[in-house]
Amino acid sequence: MTSLKVMGAQPERLNLYTYHDKPPYIESLTAKKGLYFDIVNLLNEFQPNIKYELVLLTKEQIRLDLDKDRLEGAVLGVNPAWFGDIELQKFIWSDPLFYDTDEFVSSIKTPFEYHDQTSLHGKKYGGVEGYFYPKLAEAERREKLTRVNAKSEKQLLELILQQQLDFAVVSRPTFFYFAKRNGWWTSLSLSHQAHQKYYRALLVPKSQKQKFTQLLNTTGSIGFKKYMKELVSSYHIAD
Repeated sequence: MTSLKVMGAQPERLNLYTYHDKPPYIESLTAKKGLYFDIVNLLNEFQPNIKYELVLLTKEQIRLDLDKDRLEGAVLGVNPAWFGDIELQKFIWSDPLFYDTDEFVSSIKTPFEYHDQTSLHGKKYGGVEGYFYPKLAEAERREKLTRVNAKSEKQLLELILQQQLDFAVVSRPTFFYFAKRNGWWTSLSLSHQAHQKYYRALLVPKSQKQKFTQLLNTTGSIGFKKYMKELVSSYHIAD
């Protein structure tokens, strides 16, 4: 089927926001390199009449704009639980784009294994500032577990290497990226039981439904899902 383009017509531009400024999701903003840029490029291939652009915002700004219903776009790579929308009522959600895992990472010299809540008692762990870790919340509330905040997961891995933490929670693809890039394979350990497995999807504010109906149809299609599966396979991400 041949598509006809009107001479001089420009595709509609729509923003896809993310706050995950970490590899491999975003490897370089200037070079537009990373998994999220690949996903945006794939969407653009499926919808030549629309030009999606990836825009980095802080998590706090995205939450504020959503709360005030002024976000002009959709949010890429998020989960309903992170936005208090388990019932899928507050926002419109795409089908899962891919499944992901947050790992317990520790030093190989003092490996940490999570078995149950008692495994956390008396430990000091690292998390990214502003992130919520559901499996650890109760132990923190009871003051059985101490949290240290860092600005990024790369900083958390560096603190583990310096043996300043008992463990940190780091996304599996990010762990693999830095372990491979910096030769940290023999210095870091993963718990056999992960912190959390979840899916990442697209969040669309209800006020933006009309603009993003085509995107939701695309991400739900068999053809798109086939290419997504191929895309994520090279990023150490479960399909």
